[in-house]
Amino acid sequence: MPAIAAWVEVVIDHDTDLRVAEATDTADVREARAVLAAHAAATEERGRPTTESLAAARGVGAFAATTPARYGGLDADSRTMVDLFVELGAGCPSTSWLAAVSATAKSMFTDWMSAEAQDAFYADPHVSICGTARPAGHARTVAGGTRITGSWSYASGCLDSPWAMVGAAVIDDAPADRPYLVLLPTGQLTVERTWDGATGLRGTGSHTLVADDVFVPDAFLMTLPRDADGTPLPPTDARRMQVALHTVSPLLGAAKGALEVVEPLMRADRPVFGTPYRRRTDSPSARRTFADAAQLVRTAEHRTRAVADVLDTAERGGPVPPVEFAHARMQLMAAVQECRRAVEQLLDLHGSSAFAPGNPLGRFWRDLAVGTRHAAINPWVAADDYARVLSGDDA
Repeated sequence: MPAIAAWVEVVIDHDTDLRVAEATDTADVREARAVLAAHAAATEERGRPTTESLAAARGVGAFAATTPARYGGLDADSRTMVDLFVELGAGCPSTSWLAAVSATAKSMFTDWMSAEAQDAFYADPHVSICGTARPAGHARTVAGGTRITGSWSYASGCLDSPWAMVGAAVIDDAPADRPYLVLLPTGQLTVERTWDGATGLRGTGSHTLVADDVFVPDAFLMTLPRDADGTPLPPTDARRMQVALHTVSPLLGAAKGALEVVEPLMRADRPVFGTPYRRRTDSPSARRTFADAAQLVRTAEHRTRAVADVLDTAERGGPVPPVEFAHARMQLMAAVQECRRAVEQLLDLHGSSAFAPGNPLGRFWRDLAVGTRHAAINPWVAADDYARVLSGDDA
């Protein structure tokens, strides 16, 4: 154990005495959102959340949402997490994205960690984690552990997360199709800055992690669950849905934030060029366009919360047939499209000044444009899966 303690010492260097707040305290969450909004431009410019933004998100439990209660976390249900990540996303999608990504990783992989790894990892209930399960590394067995080499792109939050989880396709001479996961301090990896200048979600710092023969103790090596033949089992429908839900929630927040940027503009005494209108609400067509955008966002929110309810039913042990999960995933795809259409209409109402540096509407649009292309919410893949389930094809 002394060797393990020395190995993880690099990550226990921040305040771990923060009390995990109740994420359902609406006033506190709105206050945190205001802090995130005030620092959103700086977060985008510096390519990572500001200290103030991270503290505000931590203060309402955003980074402890799926930390097990036995370690002082919220262990929150899906509806609570949607409400939290949407609200924070309306302030700063990048900061909310990092909290949601970390929540997903914790909920999916905690049960695969050894007790020793869990104790080290959850020394801070607000701990965040970066990395990717993509098996892009190679590991070899040595005395007391393994040494891993590889590179992993799109590691959102790697500039601020003390822990990373990365995948290895091969350990020694094991078949390449048998992936392994490794948990290790981010400080033992190199960050290759491949996300600088990204079009959207720039504040997530989704750079590439690089390992060059890094030692990892045995207790921090995870193997995926396997069937009797040793074949890795795919994630359950519920876990796949949770990844998609956590991906959509901050982006729905971006659409809500965009709506709130344009709403006061509609009533502002600001003449519309080339028309007799002194304000946008003087135009029946502008009023209709704004109403359509508002309805799209509201419908997307209803769809997303309904999917959270399906997941919470599954979490409580209720029966959720595969077709229901497939349908819920299609609901999330529809919500994503509604958010995109809504923001496009809001841009039409606002005008080209939305693309000026520092304009929050332009930032929401950029974040949505990038985030809604995430692989977890690929619309044509979801449609293929839905069609297969409906047709009874188990392939």
